[in-house]
Amino acid sequence: MEIVDPESLQAFNEVKLMKAMALNRDVTIDTIRGLAIFTMVAANLAPDVLIEPHPFWFRFYGSFAAPFFILISGMMVAFTTQTKGHGLNYFLLRGTMIATTGVFVDLAYKIYPFTSVDILYLIGISLPLAYLLLRMNKLCRWVITIVVFVITPILQKIFGYTDYPTEIYLWGEKTIIAKNQTSVLNHWIVDGWFPIFPWIGFSLLGVNLANLRKSLSTFGKGSVFLIGACIFALGSIFWWQYPGSLLTRGGSSELFYPPTIGYIMSAVGLIRIVFFVVDQKPSLIIYRPLQVLGRSSLLIYLLHLELIEYIITPIWTKANLQTFLLIYISLLCFLI
Repeated sequence: MEIVDPESLQAFNEVKLMKAMALNRDVTIDTIRGLAIFTMVAANLAPDVLIEPHPFWFRFYGSFAAPFFILISGMMVAFTTQTKGHGLNYFLLRGTMIATTGVFVDLAYKIYPFTSVDILYLIGISLPLAYLLLRMNKLCRWVITIVVFVITPILQKIFGYTDYPTEIYLWGEKTIIAKNQTSVLNHWIVDGWFPIFPWIGFSLLGVNLANLRKSLSTFGKGSVFLIGACIFALGSIFWWQYPGSLLTRGGSSELFYPPTIGYIMSAVGLIRIVFFVVDQKPSLIIYRPLQVLGRSSLLIYLLHLELIEYIITPIWTKANLQTFLLIYISLLCFLI
């Protein structure tokens, strides 16, 4: 009779559980989140490493990582609530942990936390709000989401939009204040890096799309592409006619400073198109590197910021485009 070591049996069962969890992952989500990281790295590398002005195509290339990230965070609230039964307390705790991570990011950059509104703060507060939205009926969910987007340009008009959000550095090193500077509260509402309006709308939209995805089982249907293409085309027309200021903030040259209705519509349409494309054949081998990035998105986010700040920037600053692309590709390969 063979004697089984209890510790070995426990380890074996843990491996089986990990494999089962891996099989249950939505690889489309991992792929799209990895794609967002792929473009985000370029956008975050550019401010100090790429000589300005940045080419327009490059500015466009880096402009859609944020809405994908935030939308997927909202989708995951809906998915985990449905599959694991998590309640409000869970998302309050998880949101607090993510916002606390944002504090450490600010400290790493030697600026006072809670001032310029890093994307982690936005995601942190969006998680419990996404859960509360999930408790509402379908009509209320869509109305609230659309209202958040629609009133954003109105709030920008009322409260103003600064060229650069306040950054007060620790130990009195320096303070960055724009000529048209607004308050820190204003940064949270409408003109920080990732203020509540409109960015929380993408998290709420993620809740709605998660429920839609559950009913459709896949977004790989022609109707999803058609609706996405129409929204993207209409949004592009609006964006072209009313582009907004298209500010470059300290080298950050994404095209959503400030986010306009045209940009928001374009992002929403592009999200649906990308979901349609990936859902056609989500297990393609070319998606594997993106899935690797997407499964560890928070770690990759923190790691690439530290590498840029403390290793890359001290060596390369304001490089030409060819050198920048080489650094970008090398950093991506290291992260993968």
